Amino acid sequence: MRRMNGKQLIKRYKAGDREFTGADLHSASLQAADLNGAILKWANLHAANLYGADLSGAKLDGADLSEADLRHADLSAACLDKANLSGAKVTSDQLAHAASLQDTVAPKTSEPKGEHDFNDAYLAGKSLAGRDLTDCSFRRTDLRGANLLGAKLEGCDLTESDLRQADLRGADLRGVCMKGADLRWANLAEVDLGQANLSRADLSGADLFLANLHKANLHRANLRRADLRGADLRGANLRKASLRKADLRLEANLQDADLQGAKLGGARLEGANLCRADLREAKLGGARLDKANLGRANLRGAKVSPRQLAQVGSLAGAYLPDGMRRG
Repeated sequence: MRRMNGKQLIKRYKAGDREFTGADLHSASLQAADLNGAILKWANLHAANLYGADLSGAKLDGADLSEADLRHADLSAACLDKANLSGAKVTSDQLAHAASLQDTVAPKTSEPKGEHDFNDAYLAGKSLAGRDLTDCSFRRTDLRGANLLGAKLEGCDLTESDLRQADLRGADLRGVCMKGADLRWANLAEVDLGQANLSRADLSGADLFLANLHKANLHRANLRRADLRGADLRGANLRKASLRKADLRLEANLQDADLQGAKLGGARLEGANLCRADLREAKLGGARLDKANLGRANLRGAKVSPRQLAQVGSLAGAYLPDGMRRG
């Protein structure tokens, strides 16, 4: 069958058509669509958005649902024989209501290999709220949308884990290893990440409101558009990190932080404490520095304008870029 988009499929379905065998719906937008009883055998639904869709009783034999977003989709009585669900956002509870899963390529197993070994497990959407998981290993684990509210994760290894949109509010993450982890849009408000290793982690859009990142390793981390209002980043390693358009208001504390080569374009740093911060070669174009404390900060080689520095609360003892003088 020829290529179709989500609107075309929904229009035909509403007109009474149910036969869509072999349809090419790659990356189609079908969020909350009513597809009850639809025949989608061998359809290409790779990376399709089926969030909240009604697929109850649907015939999905042999369908390619890899990387599809099936969160909150109704799969009750659906036939998924020989379907490919690798990398799909779907929970084991959803699949438990399907009519048939014979020879289905399911997401990674949710069963731990041992008491403390969750490596490579599929735990997307799973609730682990309040659990004591101290020193457990979650390397490369799929925890997308997982509920980890108040969980004890001190000392855990979450290297390259997928925590997109996970709820980690109030969790104890002291000393965790999250190197290369995907934390896009995760909720980390008020979490304790003291001395955590987040090097090369993707935290773009993450909520880190009032988070403790004291002496955390954020080398080359992506914090673009992250909410870091009031966060404690004292002594943090932010070398070459991206903080573009990040929100660091409410007196975020970056005292003694290493921001060498960091990208701070458009960042909100009003009132932030950057006392003794190392900002050599940092890119501050468009950053708001109103009333920020840059006392004894090192700005040699930084890309910042005299107009920006004129708004700073304190530059006492600071090393300014070559050629710049205090007003």
